[in-house]
Amino acid sequence: MIIEKTTYVCTRCQSPNIHKNGHNKSGNAQFRCKDCGRSSVLKPKIKYTEEQKELIISTYLERGSLRGMQRLFGVAPETLMGWIKKSKQQETE
Repeated sequence: MIIEKTTYVCTRCQSPNIHKNGHNKSGNAQFRCKDCGRSSVLKPKIKYTEEQKELIISTYLERGSLRGMQRLFGVAPETLMGWIKKSKQQETE
């Protein structure tokens, strides 16, 4: 049986000298670098680029359904509604 050991590095200084530092509000484990002091989540959630957000929002505004967007792009309906609300606020300003 082969066991692979994964070593994580700091997101700022790339140092492997990190230790566990509790959890954030979402319940994800946080780690602190012993060299630079940065605290971060090692496996951050998916981040969408602005181009992806614009494509998804424009598809929704062209009469796409929330369920369809979820299936097509893998975006949660709550996330999509947040993006739509932000885009509408920016249009009114």
